[in-house]
Order: sequence, then C-alpha cells, then structure tokens
Amino acid sequence: MPTQRFFNLKEEKRKAILDAAVCEFTRVPLSEVSINKIIKAADISRGSFYTYFEDKEDLARYMLGGLREKFKQAVFHWMDAEKGNFFAVPLRILKQVMEEGTSGLGYRMYRNLLADVNVVSQSQSFLLQNTDRSGFIEELYAHLDKKRCPMDRATLAYAVELSLLLSVKGITLYYNGESDQEEILKTAARELEIVERGALSPVREEKQQKEERYI
Repeated sequence: MPTQRFFNLKEEKRKAILDAAVCEFTRVPLSEVSINKIIKAADISRGSFYTYFEDKEDLARYMLGGLREKFKQAVFHWMDAEKGNFFAVPLRILKQVMEEGTSGLGYRMYRNLLADVNVVSQSQSFLLQNTDRSGFIEELYAHLDKKRCPMDRATLAYAVELSLLLSVKGITLYYNGESDQEEILKTAARELEIVERGALSPVREEKQQKEERYI
C-alpha cells in the first residue's frame, strides 16, 4: 500500500502520478513497466516515488484495489438481481466482462498487470486478500438466500474461492482470445454447477436422510 506521504500529497499531484501509472500499465505487462517513464510523466523524482511506494508491484497492487472494489460491488449487485442465489453470480460477472469487451482501459490494465502471474495469484490480487476476506464473506452471507443456498459461512467462503478461480480463468481465456465466448460460458456454467452440487450436497444429504426416517 502507498505510504502516508502519498496520501498527504495534493489531490492534483496524486492524480498526476496515478494517470502516469495508468498510461504505463496499459502500455506493457507489469514486468516491463518503467518507473522512469512514470516519474517523468508525473514530473516527480525517483527518490520521491520510493517515498510513496515500495516498488512498481506496490503501485500495481494499489491500482488493482480499484478494480477489486468494482468487482466486489458487481458481486453484490448480481446477488440482489439473482435474489440471493450465489451460484448464478460468477457466470453473470463473466458475461458482464464479455459485454464490456476489450477496448477499454480496464481491460488493458487487467491484461497487463496480471499477464505475468498464474490464475491463483490473479484471484488473490483481484479479490481474495486476507485483509478483507472475512468482511467480504460476511457481507456476501447477508445477501445470501439461505433457503436456496443453505450454507454456513465457512462453506460459502470455500464456494467463493472456487467460483472466483473459475471466473478468473474464464476472464483470462476471453482476454487472451484462447476460446470463443460461447465455449467459455458453456464450460464455466458446467464447472459452477459442479461447485454448487458439492457445496450444497451435505445439506441435501442430511435432508434426504431425515425424509427417509419418516418413510
């Protein structure tokens, strides 16, 4: 995270630094990002940069925070739209990404910032960070239809992690042009169906056993 000195800067100067970072992060993958280009565009010294951020990866994590928050709000939006059915949400997110296409800055930043890491690392960068995991799960649980998706918080946390991995994989395939949209959505739907069956199977088995006692 940025140091307090960065947050103490005037808003105009912070914006100049972040605008310069956006230009560089949308130009090349993270491994090729040039701090020299950022500081030149932002009109700051190299020494000043390192009083604000540890390195370019630290800056990238901060930039991803905005995308992560947008992603989380999209999850809550679709949870409400799907009336608390969590297992319909990851596919909705994937469809939304596809509708937004690959022409915007968000797409180029995601592609470049995460091009050098694997899917697991992408999901951790995107949402599943230890610092905000419990708060996110708690809020998500509040949106959950407990009758449609009878899970406790621990099971929901596992379901979220698995579903997010599948969503990020689908997004990555789409951004890299490795499969057509229909095939990506079809595969994701099937994988999420399997996650749903696994997450809810203990509850369904218990219900079935109770019903069998009364037969």
